[in-house]
Amino acid sequence: MKKVLIKDIIETLESFAPLEWQEDYDNSGLTLGDINNECSGVYVCLDLSLEIVENAIENKCNLIVSHHPIIFNGIKKIDFYSTLGKIIIRAIKNDISIYSAHTNLDNAFNGVNGILAEKIGLQNFKPLSSDLIFNNDNYLGAGGIGELKEIMDTEDFLQMLKTNLNLSQIKFNSHKQKQIKKVAICGGSGSFLIDEAVKNKADIFITGEIKYHDLIDNDNIILLAEIGHFESEQFIKERIIAVLYEKFCNFVPLISDKTANRVKYIK
Repeated sequence: MKKVLIKDIIETLESFAPLEWQEDYDNSGLTLGDINNECSGVYVCLDLSLEIVENAIENKCNLIVSHHPIIFNGIKKIDFYSTLGKIIIRAIKNDISIYSAHTNLDNAFNGVNGILAEKIGLQNFKPLSSDLIFNNDNYLGAGGIGELKEIMDTEDFLQMLKTNLNLSQIKFNSHKQKQIKKVAICGGSGSFLIDEAVKNKADIFITGEIKYHDLIDNDNIILLAEIGHFESEQFIKERIIAVLYEKFCNFVPLISDKTANRVKYIK
């Protein structure tokens, strides 16, 4: 059987979403580990936790790929009794490497927003913000905008959105938009793209998190829908697995984490 190193997995991920595509504030890439180790399995998750490290150990995966970096800002100490310290020590003791693909995967055309567009059924999909496209590459940019195959009544569209994205709830403002055709999206926290959605004449802008005043200040401008940060990015695990499966399906076990959203709602 072909020997696959951790660096081979990372090279494949970075060919899909290069690290130079990440935002300046981000910390994507290898957080912990030895890239020259042979890869025994890849465990893919959205957010890293001690439970996920234990799941990776149980499934004999020595590489964890997360969307959100476990270390985002600089740290000056590692307390073995803190949550972060426990995760790091447990990973080190079990020779587990940790890698994250965050805003570089957000900015990749077929990344977070690309798979969200597929779930919604958008056509003619393109990056929402031309100002944030790097190197004039039309397949790289922030957010996305596309069109539904047919015009839908707003209520029907929101119900479809709830079903297709497996949402327990949708929060939206009071803009009186009767029909939906042109849809703008941004996985995660996308309030910074509201003006771009308006500029591009979107009927609705969907994102994971929107501040209260951004919602009400746009009542007379554009319909805004907040679906939850986790919910807007939950499908990126599918994309990561698909990218790796194409090359490594016969050589390395690829496991997608099934952990539910750690933020709970009362219905």
